[in-house]
Amino acid sequence: MSEHYRPDPENILAAIKKEEEESGRAKLKVFFGMSAGVGKTYAMLKAAHKLKEEGVDVVVGYVETHKRAETDELVSGLELIPRKKADQSGLVVEEFDIDAVLLRKPEVVLVDELAHSNASGFRHNKRYQDVMELLDHGIDVYTTLNVQHVESQADVVNQITSVKIHEIISDSILDRADSIELIDISPEGLLKRLSEGKVYIPEKAELAAERFFRKGNITALREMALNYVAKSVDNDLQHYMQRKNIPGPWKAGDRLMVAVSPSPYSEYLIRWTRRMAFNLKAPWIALYIEKQRPLSDTGQRILKNNLNLARELGAEVISTIDNDIVAGLLRIAKQKNITQIVAGKPLRSYLSDFFTGGNLIERLLKASGDIEIHIVSQPAIKSARFSLKGRLNFSVRWTDYLTAIMAVSIITVINIFIVSFTGYWTIALIFLIFILLLGLYLGRGAVLVAAAFSAMIWNFLFIPPLFTLRIAKLEDLMMFFVYLITAMIVGGLTSKLHSKEWALRIREKNISDMYEFSKALGNAADIDEVVITTVKYIEVYFNAKTAFILRDGSGVLSAVQHKHSSCIMHEGGRGIAEWVYKNRKSAGLNTDTLPQASATYIPLNSPGKVMGILCIQSEKGSTLSFDQDNFFQSIVYQVSMRLEREFLSLENRDSLLLAESERIYKILLNSISHELRTPLTTITGASTSLLDEIVESKPEIRNALVNEILRASERLNRLVDNLLDISRLESGMMKLNLQKYDPGDLVSVVLRTLERELSDYKVLVDIPDNLPMIKIDFVLMEQALVNLVYNAVNHTPAGTVIGISTELSENSFQITVKDNGPGLVPEEIPFIFDKFHRGASSPAGGTGLGLSICRGIVEAHNGSVTAENNTDGGAKFIITLPYSPGEL
Repeated sequence: MSEHYRPDPENILAAIKKEEEESGRAKLKVFFGMSAGVGKTYAMLKAAHKLKEEGVDVVVGYVETHKRAETDELVSGLELIPRKKADQSGLVVEEFDIDAVLLRKPEVVLVDELAHSNASGFRHNKRYQDVMELLDHGIDVYTTLNVQHVESQADVVNQITSVKIHEIISDSILDRADSIELIDISPEGLLKRLSEGKVYIPEKAELAAERFFRKGNITALREMALNYVAKSVDNDLQHYMQRKNIPGPWKAGDRLMVAVSPSPYSEYLIRWTRRMAFNLKAPWIALYIEKQRPLSDTGQRILKNNLNLARELGAEVISTIDNDIVAGLLRIAKQKNITQIVAGKPLRSYLSDFFTGGNLIERLLKASGDIEIHIVSQPAIKSARFSLKGRLNFSVRWTDYLTAIMAVSIITVINIFIVSFTGYWTIALIFLIFILLLGLYLGRGAVLVAAAFSAMIWNFLFIPPLFTLRIAKLEDLMMFFVYLITAMIVGGLTSKLHSKEWALRIREKNISDMYEFSKALGNAADIDEVVITTVKYIEVYFNAKTAFILRDGSGVLSAVQHKHSSCIMHEGGRGIAEWVYKNRKSAGLNTDTLPQASATYIPLNSPGKVMGILCIQSEKGSTLSFDQDNFFQSIVYQVSMRLEREFLSLENRDSLLLAESERIYKILLNSISHELRTPLTTITGASTSLLDEIVESKPEIRNALVNEILRASERLNRLVDNLLDISRLESGMMKLNLQKYDPGDLVSVVLRTLERELSDYKVLVDIPDNLPMIKIDFVLMEQALVNLVYNAVNHTPAGTVIGISTELSENSFQITVKDNGPGLVPEEIPFIFDKFHRGASSPAGGTGLGLSICRGIVEAHNGSVTAENNTDGGAKFIITLPYSPGEL
């Protein structure tokens, strides 16, 4: 294999990394179609049955059959996970139960309708979020999707069908898919199925046929689905060829590439390639190969315009570094599986090729192999005359040629002094070594000039007869030509190797810089750190200040710039940012839109949405060079992708918080309503009975009813106190009144408070007589201890033992409440002090606030409370308070 076409180490590393990631992760398969009714669900179920026959553990998580008999029949043969039901304003809805699937943990689960929006109150807002969580837990997923639900296609579908698509998913979700299987049917076949009632019920079918399922609409949707899947397959083919190190091209489909240069004639080549790609319905790439010679400001401006034009016309723009244009073209062509290369007809004379490494087109034709080459002539262009000055780049690298001539002159002076000792043939070897050294520092043209100049000097000053260009001996003549040819070839090769080393060094630096940035971005914990990291790197690499304006939760551009921006947008910048956000195109300085602005505004485009706007303002107002601009575009892409993941994570978190909030709200409402209703019912019933004349005449019954009212009032008062206490704890308004008290008095007051509740229990109190006083808020600590003892009463049967003991150590004081009841469920111990938490075995009633209030009071005393099971049965709660003997 030629040196030019060796595998790119960067691509090999990326392929290995991708293969390692894919080998251990769960697989996502999408059954993709142009619309409802094409048979996606049916195909998914058939595939599931095949897996089942192969012994794979597959279950149906959620499948919508729309009451189609053949689909229902397929579902009946598979294990079905029951759906989760929820009450939505009196209407019972059924959704996919992700928790049941995670608990069941099958190998493969079927989840229909990937773009579906879940009902409110469920863990995730969108079903694709459920699918992502399943994949994160190592469960393979089969799902279905229509092309109109893909975000990049939704606007086009809206234009074609005049139907607004509400349920959409980001293209990045499909990028995660390991397999996309197209389920296709002809428009006639779909319309027939619609008329037969196999898509919608007859009442809906007629309306659907009038609005959406028109033949023109279906044909357009079918083409969109085919094109989308074709692009996905093409990307898979490229990844496969890179992983397997297959040089290509594989002509499974047409792929075009046009060579772009900083020439005004490249615009014609770009438009010509766009027309050809359109006719072939093929993807195309615009490639620029950067050489060691820097571009002028005019060249950079023309190049940037050419590449922007290619982007606008739909090309994938790529740049690479290589001093050999042909090698660079073919290297990228083989990497991207290009089948056709478009290049412009050469405009210079063949004499100039001597100084630039040979005719580019001829070399490209010879080395292209199976790749087709299109040579395009630009219209109305005069033949360019050869200019040695222009070809040797005196305007840009004239110092190289001057250095070469001066260096040869210096070594000539040295040779004059040593020729009498070495002989004139040895002088040729000294010149040759020096030419090799020049090749390590100078360009090819300068080295060739140095070789020719040194040969003339050697002939004129050292080969007899001296001071003439005539050579008398045949062996001297042969030596002269051998030297000249050897010096030019070896010097040129050395210069070429030096150029390649420069290109590799630059590519390595770019890769290293991008790796460092990607690593820093990957370590960012949240959106703020993403912004901080990006601002820092842009300031270091581009000497520029930046401002971020991100979208808010509702999808609208934020009214203010991010707090970690390094500059403030100038007046009028807000309007430019709004335009950029809406149109998804850059504007401002160095662009064609509002170029008079003082900064450049760039959209942070993800595959589906705009994450925000990046405003970059150079310190000196200078423009970025091409390689800087290329690196900057890579940074923008990385930031956009990371922000999209962060926003998705926030949406996930918000939906979880909403679901948890609704869960707590329902628990609180149910608990409080029960706790209020029970004592109020008792009070109402007892009060009504007291009004009865018969009861009034019987004191024992009247006293019993009064006691019932008293107990119900105490229970009601305890509930109100708990609600007030938890409110004070969370608001931070609880203030401690710390005084010194006897621990025995505290326990005695608690026992008196709960005397009625403890009447059916055996209470054992173990308090040493010599305990010192401790500094506490007596009222609050009484409430905390009451809650612990009352909790023991509620969770142990009558007749059991409840023990209260105290213990003093060197720097802490402990109060222990234990019982010999059923004990605690080990899995619930970490959550037992959480607000509104009630154990599975808890009796009816209760709000789940008592233990949470106890923890809050104890922690306000800088103490802690723990729960555990006794070794001999029952539960034990330990309050630990700080104690210092010096306080006495």
